[in-house]
Amino acid sequence: MQSPEHSDQVSRPPSGRSIGSSHDNDADQQVERIRRLVESVKDYAIITLNLDGEVTTWNAGAERIKGYAGAEIIGRPFAVLYGTEGERCARELATAAADGRAEDECWIVRKDGSRFWANVVVTRIDDPNGAATGFGIVLRDMTERKLHESELQAKNIALEAAVRELDAFSYSVSHDLRAPLRAIAGFSRILLEENSAIVDPQSRQYLHLVRDNAMQMGQLVDDLLAFSRLNRTQMKRQRVKTAALAEQVALEQQLDGRKVEVAIGPLPDIVGDPGLLKLVLGNLIGNAIKFTQKRSNPQIEVGARKIGGDQIIFVRDNGVGFDMRYADKLFGVFQRLHRTEDFEGTGVGLAIVQRIVERHGQHVWAEAEVGKGATFYFTVEVAIP
Repeated sequence: MQSPEHSDQVSRPPSGRSIGSSHDNDADQQVERIRRLVESVKDYAIITLNLDGEVTTWNAGAERIKGYAGAEIIGRPFAVLYGTEGERCARELATAAADGRAEDECWIVRKDGSRFWANVVVTRIDDPNGAATGFGIVLRDMTERKLHESELQAKNIALEAAVRELDAFSYSVSHDLRAPLRAIAGFSRILLEENSAIVDPQSRQYLHLVRDNAMQMGQLVDDLLAFSRLNRTQMKRQRVKTAALAEQVALEQQLDGRKVEVAIGPLPDIVGDPGLLKLVLGNLIGNAIKFTQKRSNPQIEVGARKIGGDQIIFVRDNGVGFDMRYADKLFGVFQRLHRTEDFEGTGVGLAIVQRIVERHGQHVWAEAEVGKGATFYFTVEVAIP
């Protein structure tokens, strides 16, 4: 026969608590806290369904977003909220049942018949044994984002159309101008050559001005055509031996003009369109040669360096330079920081440089000081060794 002390120890649970009461209360309290949290959320619709797709719970967010009170919708098929796209709801539930989760964006119908763009996440709910018992749904109203995206898409389409029209217009105008400009330059040259003996000095000067201005305008048209074509030129990205390209450009530039030594330092191989990159180096080296023409000891250098994490290629000269206060005008079309009488040019070359560099996903800038030269930098993508 057991002693009373022994019997009391067996019947009393550890720590003096009743068996099952504390853990059950904690679990119930936890469930209640979660339920209150879910019901209090107003920016998201949080809904549960049974396996037949019928609504079993409906929080304040669902009531605010969809317009139905819980009593109006609980027990009804969730598919009614999809309006004519009820089959879409069935597909989402089938996907969640098979994969555990499904996500979609579509138009959902409110109680008043209006629609809103919704992000819908469906999750399968399983019991402790892994058997499916229903579905949980989290839904957000994304109408404002959808409208912004639609407006942005419409603006992009309109912008692309405007750019195409502008390109076509500039190409057409430029092309139509070339023939009469050639005629003006050609006939004025003929008049000068064949009638120089009978043309008085003032008339000869006028004819020279007509010819020179026609040739200048023709060059401007050619540059404008080249600039407009950049938008239509398909890029051919490949490995480019930058040093060899720079040497070729420097040689071609000097064949067309005065002999100036261009010092080319070690340059990395880069990734890009060789034809377009040749235009970049051609314009930058050409500018360096042009703006050092008044120097008795012109110095032009093409080199590379790293700035931060970027690989840079630069073209430096000791020419006339420019005032950095006007640096923001450098890369604009027809923008010139020097008089045409002092240095020829159309003001399109640096705009072409910027357009090409940006098409490669890089950027270009310049540093200068009046009377002490200029340096142009552009970032590049280094080719993998």
